[in-house]
Amino acid sequence: MKLKLMSKLTAMIILLGCAVMVNAQDATEAVDALKDGVAKKEAKDYVGAIESFKKCISIYEEIEEEDNDNAVTAANQIPSTQYKYAMSFYKVKKYDETLTALETLKEYSNTYNDAKYLKKAEKTIPKVYYAKGAGLLKAKDYAGAITALDKSLELDPKYSMSYVRKAQVYKAQKDETNFKTSVDAAISTATAKNDAKTLGAAKKLASGYYLKAGATAVKSEKYADAEKHFNTLMEYKAADSDVYYQLAVIYNKQLKWDAGIEAGNKALELFKDAGTTKDAKIFYELGNSYYGKGDKAGACDAYTKANKGDYAEAAAYQMKHVVKCL
Repeated sequence: MKLKLMSKLTAMIILLGCAVMVNAQDATEAVDALKDGVAKKEAKDYVGAIESFKKCISIYEEIEEEDNDNAVTAANQIPSTQYKYAMSFYKVKKYDETLTALETLKEYSNTYNDAKYLKKAEKTIPKVYYAKGAGLLKAKDYAGAITALDKSLELDPKYSMSYVRKAQVYKAQKDETNFKTSVDAAISTATAKNDAKTLGAAKKLASGYYLKAGATAVKSEKYADAEKHFNTLMEYKAADSDVYYQLAVIYNKQLKWDAGIEAGNKALELFKDAGTTKDAKIFYELGNSYYGKGDKAGACDAYTKANKGDYAEAAAYQMKHVVKCL
């Protein structure tokens, strides 16, 4: 009986010894997996590194040592490694692959309780959609660009540059209504964030668009359209003498004499080249406004002041043969 008891005890000791040996062997494998993960991460083999870190964690789970410092270290390495993996695609403009990797990063961040990298993923994804949209715009894939930029704004409605890129798409498509809506949204969000760079880009884009549109309409003798475009231009660009001069011409073409006079006087108020004859064209246009209105005295005064430089001959003719100033 005593011999039988001793045999059982001996067996238990042997089993416990084996378990200790197995655990020791597994722990060594776990450490090796962690080291392998670190080495692969440094070598930029991010997929291989993550597999090694997962192997390390798995071994510690099997031997019921989930709280081991090495297991914790391995878990902490996975989100940062996945982020580097995502950014490796971003650097070479592989945006779809970047987005897929970032979605995986969100999963890892939740699995391993890493709030820092979860925030990084959520903040970076809208930027990647923006970059994708900008690339598609450059490639003239306008539908694809709008889809990507809309996704960027869905995830971050305050991402001002996505609105700027949308405006560029609509400019290319000659869609003035959506162009203006996008530019205004860019200006609104950029102003709210004190984003001077994007604000400047949006205003420059809009002012260039409406200046060209106004000039094109004048050339095509579409004066109502030109009037609208030049007035819209002043929503985005500080008014200057040239803009009001153009408006004076446009109003006169439409027989809007009072508006022409007001625009002409505003052009003179903003005129900055005192001492030159460059204001002659403004006075000449004012003369046309006053004459059209039936104000002979005003017309003669304006034409007299326009009688210089390139406008001397035309102004003199108007005074002598048309208005018949004394």
